[in-house]
Formats: sequence, C-alpha cells, structure tokens
Amino acid sequence: MKLNYNGMKIALLLKSTKQPKSVNDVEKAVVFDVEKDKVVGVENETLQSKDVKALTSWALTKKVKEIYTPYVDEQFRIFCRALGINVRGYDELSDDRLFQTFIL
Repeated sequence: MKLNYNGMKIALLLKSTKQPKSVNDVEKAVVFDVEKDKVVGVENETLQSKDVKALTSWALTKKVKEIYTPYVDEQFRIFCRALGINVRGYDELSDDRLFQTFIL
C-alpha cells in the first residue's frame, strides 16, 4: 500500500539508550516536513514531558499528522487517532520506503 505523504509532518520518536517499554521512555523526536514524498524540513526536538497527554499536545502544536514510535502503547494510539494523528510502530514500517529513508 502506497501512502501519500504530501503536505504532512511526521514525527519520528527516538529510542532512549535503554530499551523502551512505553512511550514514556522516549526522550527525543525528529519532525519531518514532507512535500511530494520528499523531506523539505527537519526539526530536532527534546521532549520535556512524555506522558500521553503531553505527547499528543506536542504533536498537535507541531501539526504532526503521523507518529512513528519504537513502542506502540494502545492507549496512546487510540488517544492520537481520536485527534486525527496516526501512530505506527517501527515494526509496522518495514516496507515503508519513507521510513526506511529516515532510519538510514
């Protein structure tokens, strides 16, 4: 399935040095501004608070439409989906060309 990334922001949540067990273990994010399936802007972010409400509020403020995360917490996914933000785990993205570009 080819996804259309035109005109959207994607946040890639980065793993902390320890193995993450929840979204609360994520400390940094990279926000990609994508136009016509090409990255046209990148922002590095340090996440001050990592609870579900703070992460979704941050994503809404940044106008993020999709979040890639090393660990998918179902509560986080449901909360984000209700706000129009798609959440995908790294394990769901093995065939995603754009994601593979981000992790190289």
